Amino acid sequence: MTAFHHGDDLGSTAYQPTDIAIERIRERTLRYAFRTHFHPYVGELVHRLVTDSIDGLQGVDTEDALYEPLMTDRKYGPTALVSEPYPVADLDFSTSGGYAVYNWELFFHLPLTVAMQLSRNGRYEEAQRWFHYVFDPTDDSDGPTPARFWKVRPFRTTDVESITEILTNLSTGADPALLADTVSAIAAWADRPFSPHVVARYRPSAYMTKTVMAYLDNLVAWGDSLFRQDTGEAINEATQLYVLAANLLGPRPEQVPPKGLQVTQTYRGLRADLDAFSNALQEIEADLPFDLAPAPTPLSAEAPLATLTGIGSTLYFCVPRNSTLLAYWDTVADRLFKIRNSLTIEGVFRQLPLFEPPIDPGMLARAAAAGLNVAAVVSGLNQPLPLVRFRTLAARAAQLCQEVRGLGGQLLSAIEKKDAETLAVLRARQERQLLELAEVVRYEAWQETIKSREALELSLANSYQRFRHYQRLLGADAATLTKPELDPLDVHSLLSGRFSATEPTTAVTDAEIEPAQAAPDVASGHSLIPEEANELQFLIHAQTWADKAGARETTASILAAIPAFGAFATPIGVGATSTFGGSNLASIASATASEARAQSAGMSYYAGQSARIAGYDRREQDWTLQSGIAAGEMNVTLKQLRAAQLREAMAERDYTNHQQQIRNAADIERFLTDSRTGKTANEAFYLWLKRETRGLYGRCFQLAYDTARKAERALQHELGDPHRTFLRYDYRGGRQELLAGEQLYLDVTRMELAYTDLNRREYELTKHVSLRQLDPRALIELRTTGQCTIDIGEATFDLDAPGHYFRRLRGAAVTIPCVAGPYAGVNCTLTLLSSSVRTSPSLGDGYDRISAEDDRFSDYYGVQSIVTSSASGDNGLFDGGTGDERYLPFEGSGAVSQWRLELPSDVPQFDHDTIADVVLHLRYTAREGGLALRSAAVAALRSRIAAASAVGSTRLLSVRHEFPTEWARFTTTTPAGEPPTAPLALTLREEHYPYWARLTEDRVLHAVELFASAGNGDVTVYDAAADDPPGSRHETLLRSDPSVGGLRSGLLAEPLPAALGSWTLYLGDPTITDLWIALTWGAQGT
Repeated sequence: MTAFHHGDDLGSTAYQPTDIAIERIRERTLRYAFRTHFHPYVGELVHRLVTDSIDGLQGVDTEDALYEPLMTDRKYGPTALVSEPYPVADLDFSTSGGYAVYNWELFFHLPLTVAMQLSRNGRYEEAQRWFHYVFDPTDDSDGPTPARFWKVRPFRTTDVESITEILTNLSTGADPALLADTVSAIAAWADRPFSPHVVARYRPSAYMTKTVMAYLDNLVAWGDSLFRQDTGEAINEATQLYVLAANLLGPRPEQVPPKGLQVTQTYRGLRADLDAFSNALQEIEADLPFDLAPAPTPLSAEAPLATLTGIGSTLYFCVPRNSTLLAYWDTVADRLFKIRNSLTIEGVFRQLPLFEPPIDPGMLARAAAAGLNVAAVVSGLNQPLPLVRFRTLAARAAQLCQEVRGLGGQLLSAIEKKDAETLAVLRARQERQLLELAEVVRYEAWQETIKSREALELSLANSYQRFRHYQRLLGADAATLTKPELDPLDVHSLLSGRFSATEPTTAVTDAEIEPAQAAPDVASGHSLIPEEANELQFLIHAQTWADKAGARETTASILAAIPAFGAFATPIGVGATSTFGGSNLASIASATASEARAQSAGMSYYAGQSARIAGYDRREQDWTLQSGIAAGEMNVTLKQLRAAQLREAMAERDYTNHQQQIRNAADIERFLTDSRTGKTANEAFYLWLKRETRGLYGRCFQLAYDTARKAERALQHELGDPHRTFLRYDYRGGRQELLAGEQLYLDVTRMELAYTDLNRREYELTKHVSLRQLDPRALIELRTTGQCTIDIGEATFDLDAPGHYFRRLRGAAVTIPCVAGPYAGVNCTLTLLSSSVRTSPSLGDGYDRISAEDDRFSDYYGVQSIVTSSASGDNGLFDGGTGDERYLPFEGSGAVSQWRLELPSDVPQFDHDTIADVVLHLRYTAREGGLALRSAAVAALRSRIAAASAVGSTRLLSVRHEFPTEWARFTTTTPAGEPPTAPLALTLREEHYPYWARLTEDRVLHAVELFASAGNGDVTVYDAAADDPPGSRHETLLRSDPSVGGLRSGLLAEPLPAALGSWTLYLGDPTITDLWIALTWGAQGT
């Protein structure tokens, strides 16, 4: 579909082709612009998605194959009236494209949103893969730079202009196209100030900047996650990420100083020069001449020389610094500096082990079986110890589990409500459809009532016709007969519930029937009218006379058989003969029979007459009856017709109501589905609520799970059992991820119960470690350089309690005996560099640790520090940490440990030479290892004592402090001899050695190291005087040692003096201010 736009706006009213309008059209030049209003490659995009997945789909927009001109000579050759550019079938990203917003969403917003969400969830590698669908700086394919890095078509062709260039062009108008886009962007921003995408459509470089910043955020967050693991391999990987971020950033932008001075102006003065962005381009005078000069132009005869002056122009309101963008350079530089200087991400110095801790392969198998990312599981193994204790974390995890359970209930409720709302919408839609289907039935029912009424009207006409017919048969005058009619139906009273109607009635005439009173024997129980009774009487009489006639005929026949008898007489001459006999009697009998027959015939006539009259009576009665029936039928039909009218009105009202039901159902459906004017809590709302609740549910569960993981890590740390696990990886594998909170809560409860059952009390001890006894050289380093490293071995604790194992610190404090002024703090930083714990009482191949891979020991490399204020039993806490839910400093670390002690030496608050000792007060717990471990520990301790490697086998003596008389005598003695030396006589007694050293009866000195605080030059020490026999005098040269702050140090030449008794040293430097002697002793012959 292609839409076209008229280049001349004639208004929106109806156009009338008047002469004036036609003349105006002729005078104008009409232009037409065609714009596509369809997406030509929907099928291709779906095909790419199905066949090549996301990678194939996201690579479509940078292909040149998806381009086809729509206006060609073969299809449609545009005339000169059609403005260019002509429409084409391609993936449109323009601001006016009908489907451009869908292409932006598909190829930019969608992958960028997914990438940013994955980055927020800590899935940095997957996020980077989605970022590469938009921006891939690692692309090494052929192509121009930086276009080949961008994977979205508009970004490959977009010229990135700086904000300064855009605002300057807004005042100068040098680039008309850029000016038009800028003005449109400002208008859109003013119209919708809180919709950044509206402005970004006019300036795609904003999207490009956002993409690069999001990519850098992912790299930095990824690197920080690896950096915090604090392992060599993870930090190497983090370094690569930081370097990639640094390469993307390039050199840090330099701050350009102002090139000139600008006169302060008021709004009134600037008002005439303000542009669309309320800025003004003002001329300035440069501080340096020619600093703002334009580039030289070729000379020509027409063009004058460019004026080289110190005058330029700039925006009155400058573009502010982008602190967010500049912070990337600071962050990346900070991370790289810390990595390259062996610092943690918090800035604490430490040394990493060469290899990472071993990984349990069984745990990885369980994670892979649960469908989890093994890399994510491995990365979670090296996370630092939580800051707070198990009980606090378990309570927080249980609380979060309750929140997850609540959100799970809300999610289930949202799912149910969404399904219920979907069902309601489905019911509403089906109800509307069913009502629409039933509308025809209701209409047909209405039409049926109409036809029923019409049939009753015909029936009424038929009944009236019969009534009229019978009435006319009965002699009624036709003019007096009228058809009854119904009054119109009062619909108003019917709707108001006050309906009342009467129908006309026709009188029904009853036929007069007189029952016969006489001859009841004739009726034989039948009801007869008189004429019918007369008929029967006459018939009886006729039959009687007929019977008599028959009898008489019979008698005549019998009499005819009698002979005739005659008599002859002639009285006057005339004679007469008379005969009388049977024939005469027969004639008489026949005559009487004839009379009887005449009587019978008369009776029959009267009977027939009575029958005819009775028939007429019966006919009249029947006509009267039929007339009455017809009248009754008319009355009934009128009632039925009234009922038919009511049914018709009902059917019509029902049909009207049904149409209203359809409209109501449509309104209900519209109310349920239209979110703008309908129900707020509709299906879309519950779908949104379900999606948001699921997101909250997932994030809250992840927070609860991470807290539970920390609680599990704290439990393993506090119980000393790193292999005791309670949490699973498949909590969210159920239907809709429901019941995950309940399952996690159950495991957290199991953890709490296990902690209660397994948290047995252990031995609680305190060890006071004297640096003077442990490592005298370290004490000297502290006094001279302000820092030292302290190694506390297992033998240090075996001196107090041999046979213990699983020694872990509960806390540490520092005491530094020294001379400090009033209100002067003795501030030092105590840092735990590494520690080790013997986790098993088994002896293996011996008591001592064989190698770093010895599975009887577990190493801890977390760096922790405290800073003291008084250094008198100071643990670096205000209140000693009582009641604190956080772990105390160094709590849970191994007692066998390495420490670094630092004093502020740049501006010292007291004289470090007054430090007599450093005492570490280590509070630790331990477990009983049994007799075998105890015996092995004692044996190993004795062997160390004999080998002069036990704690206390080296004794540091300060001659100035511990031998004050001898030191005073030495300093007041004038050196003599050649070379000149002064004697220093010392006496070693039992008090100079630990008490347990008396157990070694044959102890001897294994080494004597001297430390001298002197002026410039080396110090020479002799063990004999100059006048002693030749060969008995041995020389020891004390040279400057940078490791102890430049003190002169050296090992005393053999033969060494006895461990007990007097011995004399001869020193040739009178400038020595102090001398320290480190005596290392052990058994003889070792």
